[in-house]
Amino acid sequence: MHDIQKSSPYHPALQLMFLVLMAFVGAIVFTIIGFLVWIPFNTDHFSLLSLTENNMQNMDISFLRMMQISSSLGLFIAGPIAFAYLNQSKPKTYFYFDQPLKWTLFFLVVAIMFVSNPVFELINELNQKLALPDFLKSLEIWMKEKELQAAELTKKLLEMRTYNDLIINLIMIAIIPAIGEELFFRGGIQTILKDWFKNYHVAIWVTAILFSAIHLQFYGFFPRMLLGALFGYLLVYGKSIWLPILGHFLNNGTAVVMAFVMQKQGKSIAEIEQTSNYSIYGYAISAIITLVLLLMFFKQTKNNTLYSAYE
Repeated sequence: MHDIQKSSPYHPALQLMFLVLMAFVGAIVFTIIGFLVWIPFNTDHFSLLSLTENNMQNMDISFLRMMQISSSLGLFIAGPIAFAYLNQSKPKTYFYFDQPLKWTLFFLVVAIMFVSNPVFELINELNQKLALPDFLKSLEIWMKEKELQAAELTKKLLEMRTYNDLIINLIMIAIIPAIGEELFFRGGIQTILKDWFKNYHVAIWVTAILFSAIHLQFYGFFPRMLLGALFGYLLVYGKSIWLPILGHFLNNGTAVVMAFVMQKQGKSIAEIEQTSNYSIYGYAISAIITLVLLLMFFKQTKNNTLYSAYE
């Protein structure tokens, strides 16, 4: 099987520049639109003052959600779609939406995401214990500051009191990132790097590193990188962007639903983050079953990849 995607008339370096530029412009335009939409609902301008003071605790949650949703739509969805047209290709074709979805693979992805959760939790715990050498102490301090800022924003966004809050958060944290980030990273950057390096393994792992790094959460870098690589292989072997989108949605959506349920039980965000009920045997069983499911997934694809022409 040959690469089913239409070849681009532009050099990969130029394509990458176009993609980043379109995403950047999309983020600016949609953020401005979101801000203009929100202004009529802001009566005391309190959130604007909080924004200038970088005061997350006092910032209006509706403002944060509007900015998050609008910027994500522009950066990860509108930008890549504009890039596909600029690249002389239909978005449906460029991002592999037109490829038939095998339901066997669909259910395997669902199983993989749920069963692998303890494994990724363990990797995350180990990642958080890593420390840089003394000569990189200033870098480590900067990384911790960024991590705390990201954690503060996440806690604020995950505050949910009603089912409306749950629905909004599922849209903002699960649906939009699942679709948008897969378009940008797996559909866009990974495809461009595949054309550049002529090796889809290199493309997958470089994309996964970029995917993790852009979140600026360094003490969760390795589990997010491995998730990115998993999503990359789901696309390459499953031949449909819907598979990594599904995996991404389940990963984010499960966290949102669990946070909502536990808050309904009276637990704080801090208590939720400390919850871990897996023993060493639980981690081992999770790893073994995940490996078996991945082998089943690859067997179903019969090693016929999306980029077979580059193998």
